[in-house]
Amino acid sequence: MGMSLLRKAIEQGSLEAVVSALDSGADIEETDQHGHSGLPLRLACFFGHVAIVTELIERGANIFAPNAEGPEAPLRIAARRNHQEIVDLLLRSVSDLSLDTLSSEDPAERRKKGDRRKVNVGPPKGMKDRRVAERRSTRVQEVSLSDVEWEAFFVA
Repeated sequence: MGMSLLRKAIEQGSLEAVVSALDSGADIEETDQHGHSGLPLRLACFFGHVAIVTELIERGANIFAPNAEGPEAPLRIAARRNHQEIVDLLLRSVSDLSLDTLSSEDPAERRKKGDRRKVNVGPPKGMKDRRVAERRSTRVQEVSLSDVEWEAFFVA
């Protein structure tokens, strides 16, 4: 499956193409390869396209869109990329929301770190999977100590 028209438009920085894609029914909350919704807004924040971020927010994009690190990914991405204008825009957008909207996420619903990769769709076609198939585990071996050895190791 190829890249969506909306994603192509965002990566090219074309506001007109973004508007056209959205008007044609593109999913404003398109998911990424790991199943996290909100990819269009995260991409626009990553590339620093202020006009596109504005358009997505005005059309109802979730400014709290999560990624593997948790909610508010658009803000974190914009801050890491030093797109201060987008950071300010996102913060203004948050201040414009009602308290009901801001408290909509239940902390119990936030995924635990171990659950982040349960949607195992793998890497995009033609790219190598960077995840480690086997994890290192701790080996435990029982050892018997004599009284002398016990005192040598554990008595101050």
